[in-house]
Amino acid sequence: MSHSIDRRHYVFTVLAFSLSTRLAALQATPAQVDQETGALLTRQQALEDIRTLSEVLESAHPDPYLAGGGKVAYHRRLQQLIRGIPESGMSTIELHARLQPFIANLGDGHTSLPFDTSTRNRADPGGIPLYFEVLDQRLWVAAVTSGDQLDLIGTTLEAVEGVPFAELVQRESLQRGHDNVHHALSNLAGFGALYFAEPLRRLVPEWEDSQQVTVRLRRPSGILEDYSLRPGHGVSYPLLRRTSRVELPKGEGSFAYHFLDEARDVAFLRIDNMTTYREMFEYSRAVGSSGWESWARRVVERLHGETAPSDLGELIAAIPSATETFSSLFGAMQEAESKTLIVDLSRNYGGNDLMVQIFLYFLVGFDETVALAEQTAAIRKLSPLLATSSRSGLDLAEIEYSDSVPLALEDYDFSADFHFMPEATLDRAVRERFLRMFAQMPSFYALFRTRHQEAAYRPERIVVLCSNATQSSGFDLMTNLYRLGALIVGVPSSQAGNGFGDIRRFELTHSKLVGYVSTKYFFAFPEQPATGFTLEPHHTLTYPKLASYDFDNNAILLLALEVLDPTIPVAAPVR
Repeated sequence: MSHSIDRRHYVFTVLAFSLSTRLAALQATPAQVDQETGALLTRQQALEDIRTLSEVLESAHPDPYLAGGGKVAYHRRLQQLIRGIPESGMSTIELHARLQPFIANLGDGHTSLPFDTSTRNRADPGGIPLYFEVLDQRLWVAAVTSGDQLDLIGTTLEAVEGVPFAELVQRESLQRGHDNVHHALSNLAGFGALYFAEPLRRLVPEWEDSQQVTVRLRRPSGILEDYSLRPGHGVSYPLLRRTSRVELPKGEGSFAYHFLDEARDVAFLRIDNMTTYREMFEYSRAVGSSGWESWARRVVERLHGETAPSDLGELIAAIPSATETFSSLFGAMQEAESKTLIVDLSRNYGGNDLMVQIFLYFLVGFDETVALAEQTAAIRKLSPLLATSSRSGLDLAEIEYSDSVPLALEDYDFSADFHFMPEATLDRAVRERFLRMFAQMPSFYALFRTRHQEAAYRPERIVVLCSNATQSSGFDLMTNLYRLGALIVGVPSSQAGNGFGDIRRFELTHSKLVGYVSTKYFFAFPEQPATGFTLEPHHTLTYPKLASYDFDNNAILLLALEVLDPTIPVAAPVR
């Protein structure tokens, strides 16, 4: 699901989109199929899919030219791409391999053409059988697939098949879009460019022996060693990690809380994603999004281990509620007069940002939530794709200033841009937008309409745990807490502070390749460069510090506890 998570707002859709109606009318030559490379496309079919992709990018993306040298440079690359199509045509996999670098030039980690799920088999990934995480702009082995590899945990990657690590990062940057160097590292690590066979083959064409892959690793002592590893097959999960000295109850679902001490002075809230909470599905149902039912069923069945209810109301009710969780958390903290709240976003790859607003309501109240939202400019690109991405459509007349500026589908919506909107008008527009959204989430609105528990409790200290994987709406929550004075502890996020997001799905006509395109430009840090800005933690986890924790899976939390109270021996269990 990680490839389909957008920034600040996610709309489910199974729409197959094509801007050009003439393409739909063409009688395509029946495609042949190769068992290894997929459908075989004629040159004309490949050309039409490339043109459709470009039309999607130019019509729906806020600025597809910004990072790539401008509009002329964009079209030069487009024509170079078309010129390279063989007269004999190509397979869908070959087309995909050519389109990815073209999209990468947008410099946008949210706009993507992900690998087909068939190339990412978790049981038989087929690539390097090691799970890497990011630290100090390098990759370290955080988990392994078999017990005889446990001694490799803590080593750092130096080369693959003789290709130096720096070259791997550069190659990855040219293959897929990224917000900053941390994003490219994230693609190599958690997003699986090294773990799965097909991405690894594209990244390292020097890899020719499918029976083994050679890696060079540096041990904590500094010694370099080469290993010939059997590619990952028959992998069982969870992968093997070092035993942690910190005991953290898993809890129900992807978000849960508990206290780290008997006096209930330190509360710990874990939010692993923002795609599996009840209010998101209530909203998706209310606005007429497509595809949410199947995702909700998978969430329920994975959570409860039984067949999901057929009734949609019962289905949604079976999913944990963010409102109920946060209500319980802040109520318990208020009762105990807890001084510290630790919010763990280190595994949060994002989702729907409605959870951000719900959380802030309990922490600082509605007025402050609105004020925080106004500090990030969000410029929306209007397009046919945006208009058709949900059954409710797009009403241009609802845009705040449409009476004075008649808008069309090729325009921009600046109604959430503090550079454009008068302060009072922006405040009113944000409030009205939030009120409309809240009314479409019964689980939250039942509490909100009476303002029950508004600004329920604000502890003295808030600490946010961040990692390279903290992205999208997870990054947004961190940004808001940062503005409220929270301490950020961990590893820099791969999410740019200023960049693109709010993706919509599209599908190419002949190849059936599915992609995602950003439709908004977010400007959260106006004093920083326009794109690529990295929000650095106040306290960064370094490799020497990680080694001192014996490569503990909860090293970021250990660092946070050390920052909070250096007198506490971090080797002691936290219960």
